Amino acid sequence: MARTVLEIGPGALSEYYEWLKGAANGDVLVYWQGDLQFDRQVVVPESDVLRSAERTRVQALNFVADRVLADSKDGLLHLTQQRIGTNLFEYRATRRRVLGGKPVATQKPTLVPA
Repeated sequence: MARTVLEIGPGALSEYYEWLKGAANGDVLVYWQGDLQFDRQVVVPESDVLRSAERTRVQALNFVADRVLADSKDGLLHLTQQRIGTNLFEYRATRRRVLGGKPVATQKPTLVPA
């Protein structure tokens, strides 16, 4: 299982597609670190030219997050998150392979009561 961190910015969506195309079953893509729900709602006015790079980054984040969610609903990915700190999470997409039009089942860990 390989772990890849996606750099959000111009071209992030095409980098995501390249990862999705080449990823093996179980490979992990970290597509965001932060608070996704909050970070996706940041609004940078068009008139604020000094923050245009931030506006572009938020737009790229929204495109990638929407695509990851859609691919998850199609059965191509498992979505998980890990808490790193207070209001800081690592958002992960784990690849599921598709054979014959159906996602390949991945082994789920067996939980044993303590």
